[in-house]
Amino acid sequence: MLRLTSSLCFALAFTLSCSSDDDPKAGTGGASSGGNAGTAGAAGAAGSGGQGGSGGTAGSGGQGGAAGAPAMLSQTGLYADIKQGTLASGVRAYTPQFVLWTDGATKKRWVYLPPGQKIDTSDMDYWVYPVGTKLWKEFSRDGKRIETRLIVKTASPDVWDMVAYHWKDDQTDATSVPNGVQNASGTQHDIPSTIDCDTCHGKMKDRGLSFTAIQLSHAGAQVSLDTLAKEGALTNPPTSPLVVPGNATERAALGYMHANCGVCHNDQSFVFSVVDMRLWLSASALGKVSDTPTYLTSVNKALTSANPSTGTSRIVPGKSAESDIWIRMGQRGELTQMPPLGSEDVDATGHAAVKAWIDSL
Repeated sequence: MLRLTSSLCFALAFTLSCSSDDDPKAGTGGASSGGNAGTAGAAGAAGSGGQGGSGGTAGSGGQGGAAGAPAMLSQTGLYADIKQGTLASGVRAYTPQFVLWTDGATKKRWVYLPPGQKIDTSDMDYWVYPVGTKLWKEFSRDGKRIETRLIVKTASPDVWDMVAYHWKDDQTDATSVPNGVQNASGTQHDIPSTIDCDTCHGKMKDRGLSFTAIQLSHAGAQVSLDTLAKEGALTNPPTSPLVVPGNATERAALGYMHANCGVCHNDQSFVFSVVDMRLWLSASALGKVSDTPTYLTSVNKALTSANPSTGTSRIVPGKSAESDIWIRMGQRGELTQMPPLGSEDVDATGHAAVKAWIDSL
């Protein structure tokens, strides 16, 4: 099966890269998450439920990787009793409203925020998390629980340990696999290496991808933007809900690209210096569809000259078949496919959502 190397994916970032979760109401899947690896430094491994040591900071300008993470999932602080599935104190489930595609895998997510600490939300588009924040994401496929990924902030400003844990066949625990696993547990699901994971997380300020303002601005029963604001967990809580503009067709497309493409295509990512497209929605530009950075930087916008051409412009109004974004979303096994890794199957639902919006323009 297809697996793009991290070096190839890095090169593909200089094309039109679309990146890589489950909606409170509906969803497809998510893309690879992972670590911000440079030359990994030695780290203080956490004890049962403990925090990884700050020694996970990488050498050679890196951001640290799996070195500070415990060897077993049961030691990460997610579970009080992993065999019973009982969550540890302070760990809560959350669900983003727009999903990331991972070839049909289903996912569960949890967050731990250190008591008494606040998320810096002075920039509502790019949160800064307190040291000790932990985010987990569990993947199941073909009826099997395959892996659980962990990212934990070990130091400021944005040093994180990241690693995936591969569940044992007896489902009693999961073992860290910093080098990844292909076709894990007899399925077509690939567990990413810590280095591979940097392809997505390394392009977002302070690394969080789904535990963010717009993703949590929903009325679901789990942790949301509203519950965080009421708990005093945000330094600058919003004064009103953050609602993605437009009709159902427009919201579906904008939300899908926010989750699946905006992680790379945002003004904090190095990709932006090469491809000046912003598909990460902004909390300050939700008045109408034409105000969004997605619309302003893609509709009727010429292709970047450095890119291999697969369309006549980024989005051609009314003509999805000529629109570079839609064409690349439908490719697999090509150097121009989007996302460049984390997916071997086209997301038919997401692809159709973007087509419907483009053709409606």
